[in-house]
Parts: sequence; C-alpha cells; structure tokens
Amino acid sequence: MKKPVLLLLACLFGTIGLLNAKNLQARLSYCSFLAPEKGPYLETYLSIEGHSVYYQQVSSGVFQASIEAKIVFKQGDSIRYFDKYNLLGPETSDTLNAVSDFTDLQRISLPNGAYLMELSIRDKNNPAAKPYLVKQEVIINYYTNVISVSDIELLSSYQPAVKEGPLVKNGYEIVPLVDNFYGQENNTMKFYCEYYHTKSVLGNHEFLLTYQIVNFESHRIVEANSSFSRQVPKEVGILMSEFDITDLPSGNYNLVVSIRDKDNNLLATKEVFFQRSKPLTLAADAGELNYMKLDVSSTFAAQITHRDTLAEYIRCLWPISSPNENTFALNQLEMADAKLMQQFFYDFWQRRNVQNPQLAWMNYKAEVDKVNAAYTVGKKKGYMTERGRVYLKYGAPNQISKAYNEPSTYPYEIWQYYTLSNQSNRKFVFYCPEIGGNDFSLLHSDARGEIFESQWMVILKKRTETMNDIDKTKARSTYGNQFEQLFQNPR
Repeated sequence: MKKPVLLLLACLFGTIGLLNAKNLQARLSYCSFLAPEKGPYLETYLSIEGHSVYYQQVSSGVFQASIEAKIVFKQGDSIRYFDKYNLLGPETSDTLNAVSDFTDLQRISLPNGAYLMELSIRDKNNPAAKPYLVKQEVIINYYTNVISVSDIELLSSYQPAVKEGPLVKNGYEIVPLVDNFYGQENNTMKFYCEYYHTKSVLGNHEFLLTYQIVNFESHRIVEANSSFSRQVPKEVGILMSEFDITDLPSGNYNLVVSIRDKDNNLLATKEVFFQRSKPLTLAADAGELNYMKLDVSSTFAAQITHRDTLAEYIRCLWPISSPNENTFALNQLEMADAKLMQQFFYDFWQRRNVQNPQLAWMNYKAEVDKVNAAYTVGKKKGYMTERGRVYLKYGAPNQISKAYNEPSTYPYEIWQYYTLSNQSNRKFVFYCPEIGGNDFSLLHSDARGEIFESQWMVILKKRTETMNDIDKTKARSTYGNQFEQLFQNPR
C-alpha cells in the first residue's frame, strides 16, 4: 500500500496529514482528552521530517532547524484560540547524515463544541518557501456523569518517565506516532487512551474494557488482536497497551476500544483508523482460505451454477472487499472453478451476515443494479466506476451537486455524506476531464482512506488555467464557477 506524496487523511485520532511546502515535510495529528477538574483539552502532534528542512548555524557552532507554526481554532467568525511559536529541531554538527525527525506537542484547553482548526507552518531558514496552511474540522464532546472514551493515540514508544517533560503523562513518557500507516517493518501497534466517569455512573460495579482490531470493510474482529480486562470503576482510567501485528495482512482496519457493563451492554466506544501493508503469503493468511472447506450444497450460492454469472457476482464485490478478499477473488476468477467460486461467494456474505447471508447479498445486489443503471459507461459496469464504488462502499450520499456546464471547469459532481462511519460531513469531488465522457473520476475527498488532493480546485480548472505553481491550492476566481461554495455547502 503506497503512501501518496501529498496526503491529508481524516483517519487518525481526529486527523492526520502529510504537509508538503516545497522541501518542508511534516505530519499533523491530534487527540482530545478530558481533565475532569478543568475540562476538555486537545493535544496536537506535529512531526517534522529532518531531511526536509534547512539548517542554520547557531551561536554554539552547531546547526539547527527552525519552524514557525501558527495555530488557530475558530467557531464561525470568532477566534477561540490563537498561538504562534517557533519549533526548534535538535542541534547537529552534520546536516547530511546526522539529522533526525522531531516532534512538537501542544496542549490546548477548549470547551465542548465544533471548531475549525487552521495550522500554518514555515521553514524559517528557507526564506523562499511559502507557508503551508491546512484546515480541519475538530469536534470536542465530553459530558459530566456520562461514560466516555478519549481519542485513541497511536504511539511510537512509551516508558516510565524519569523526569518531567512535555511528553510525560500519567507517569509515562509517551511519544506519539504521527501516522496511521504500518508497513511490513512495523510489527507492533502501541496505543494509549483514557476513559472517564465509570465511578460516578457505575458505582462499585466492575465493567469490561475491550480493545480489538476490526477489519474496516467487513467489520470482522481480528481474533489474534483482541483483548479485554475487567476493571474497577474510577473517574479517570487509562489504557496503554500494544498488539503484535506481525501476521496482520494488508488492509484497512479500525482499532476499537469499548466499555461494557456486567450485562454486556455497550456504554462507550471509540475507534481509530489505520492501514497495514504487508506482502501477501498463503502461510500468513491461511485463515482466509477456510471457505474452501465449506459445504454450500444447501445454500443459495449452490443455486448459482453458471460460471459467467458467478464471475460477474464476484467481480461486483470489489467496492466492499478487503485487499485480501480481492486477491482471493482474482484467484477464483482465474481458476474458474464453479464450486470454489460458490464457496468463496457464500463465505463472503456469511462473514457479513451469519444469520442471513442471502438477504445481505440480495440487498447489495439491489444497490449494484442501481449503480449499473446510473453509471455504466460502455462496457465498463457501474460498480467498476469511481462513483459506483463510492456509492456501494458508503451508501447513497445525502446531497449531490452537479455542474456539467460551468465555464472554465471540467464537468464535476460533489457528493456529501452527513455521517460516514464515525466521521461527519464528508465530501467527494468527481470530475470528467474527457470531452463528452461520462466516466467521472474521484479527484478529491476529505474522507479517511480516500484520495486527498490539495490542488483539486486548480485541477478542476486545468483546461483553462495552467498549473505553474506546485503549492497553489486555489484556482483563479471566474464568473459562473461555484465549486468552492458547493464544496463548503453542497445543495
């Protein structure tokens, strides 16, 4: 799973992004927490890539990086918080080989509410570099006498603290992992979160604290990475643990932390999205091959006997399949063994609805029929298009804004989802750069795990406006163009 060069994903803690302003490269993420006696607060984590910055000699004779950072939290036209500070990198005498990444942590008290966070960073040792600005919606939501779980902070490391410092919390020095991508060299997932008000709500009754990795697409729990513990109620509790993910296959996942009472009723939950990239091996993923042992003779899948029909049904699963499921599906399509295809197909739907896999398939097939009718282009079925994929993966959007004849822009559509898993107000921008075409490609989205393109407004006007500035994120205003307004407020 290759990481894009320019990326902003609303997928870690609250958000994560790779900021790139010419040479400067940094990652941003944040987590919200609660101090019961003081109120909610936000931690922001800014990680600067050491080899992407300029170094300047300081009075002591060594070299040091200097980053200017400005952070603002707004509610409408009101500024609720503002800070401007310099972030200094570690001192080094060798700017070619001995540089290292460095991380900044800020703790900001903010009351409950919805905010627009704006962060601007600039390399002070590179006067030619322009500041880079990133914006992100932030929601803080904690209440008295309501059990809740903080955001889940992914960690690079943690150890007992030997002295106080900005990274110390609850007696531990906690180094955040400002990323949500685990490559094949990252085989341990460390994490930290807090939970609140179990004492005031539950009294002296014990509760169950569970933490597990769940497949993002299929919602299936990864049993090897699932754990729980019984806890005694307290006003503030912490969970700091780790999973061995050596055998976790490539794919999209959620790390989920939940609190349940003695009757197994869900009281609170929080999740964080991450991606895993690991070369596929049959030995590591043998569990996925269990469908080959299934007896499907008395199931609905056995009634689908035509190989071409089976192949078509398996192909249309692509938008909602995990990477491993897609790999095995391709294998079945190549082998064209009707029995194995039936077994794979039944297993796929049984994983999603154990009680009634046939109903799950019929409901999905009805949606496939809709996207095929709406988005098929020539021989390319609707489910293979980007609009079809997004529709089948996330469901019908709440709003679709269509603009096929605006001056200066390619034809485009903006889809809005009020809620998307545990995300809110997510947008998708599709466009068609081919004259007279109807196959709209996904240009940009602020949904986690999807394409983020900071220059989408410029690209949308590429047929009439040249892209001569790699940092340009807004197109020149032209009469009749509404794409920016429609993205902010689809209608």
